[in-house]
Amino acid sequence: CLAGTRSDALSAIVTWAVGGHQPPYAKPHLHILQPTKQMLWLCGVAGSGKSSIAMSVGRALDDLHLLGSYYGFSAANQAALNPSNLFSTISVHLVKEYPILQPVILNILATCSARKRESTNPNVQLETFLVPLLNALSSQALPIHTVIIIDALDE
Repeated sequence: CLAGTRSDALSAIVTWAVGGHQPPYAKPHLHILQPTKQMLWLCGVAGSGKSSIAMSVGRALDDLHLLGSYYGFSAANQAALNPSNLFSTISVHLVKEYPILQPVILNILATCSARKRESTNPNVQLETFLVPLLNALSSQALPIHTVIIIDALDE
């Protein structure tokens, strides 16, 4: 977002991400669906600024060391438009951000069948890569709080 724009949306989302109370946000053509502790969904019509907000929130959370992964579907980038890359890419980002997860991903790669490892099915990728990593994160003695941003699902 340009400096000084969308500050109410940015503030609401960053406040939610750091674990604080998330103030309601609703503007014509852009609003936050009922957020839960684990998920926030920003929705709006095409051109309402969702991607700009997502990128700005991603930068803010990265500065706060809370961004685990940012994945943006993009019509300009065929690889980023392919949903089969979603969860494997997020998993790679999480391992880079949290090196403590490296043994988990190495174990997945060593013990998983090639069919599962190479699957382009997002459901298989979710169960194979992301769920074990998130379970490992949640079981760490250190309280690790991380946010995963998925942008432009409608691309």
